[in-house]
Amino acid sequence: MAERTVLVVDDDPAVCEVAARVLRRAGYSVVTAPDGQRALEILKQRPVQLVISDQQMPEMSGIELLRVIRVRHPKVVRVMLTGDSDPETAVRSINEGEVYRFLRKPWTNSDLKAVADFGFKAFAEGEERHKLAAEGLRQQDARGEGPPDPADKDAEVQLLAEGETPEK
Repeated sequence: MAERTVLVVDDDPAVCEVAARVLRRAGYSVVTAPDGQRALEILKQRPVQLVISDQQMPEMSGIELLRVIRVRHPKVVRVMLTGDSDPETAVRSINEGEVYRFLRKPWTNSDLKAVADFGFKAFAEGEERHKLAAEGLRQQDARGEGPPDPADKDAEVQLLAEGETPEK
């Protein structure tokens, strides 16, 4: 099985340390970042499948970070971690960062592990959908059926990302 890497982003070093310990014990590779800018640097340097980010951080909030990740790294599964009890935070994180899950502090270790497990299942399912869509587009092109259906734009984007050019 490929390495399953979680990026935990929180300006509180104790939160990063505890979350990393729990996730490592669950079999995940974990990297941590103290802020959004460092998290974005890590995402440029290494493959990460799951990001768990605090909301309240200096300079860049968790919602802002997850919004950037959604655009720059759309396959990465995003989870919001916060002690903020304002329901608007959950709504904004879902709408703007398209988060997969919302986890409140303090969390239980079983909840953190479950969110990570479900996040990696969602990542794998997304990868499989992209693979199947790209294969369907390749087969369609091989049969000379012309341009793909507009509903298959995901497949076309996947082919372009893989360095292939769909036949028009």
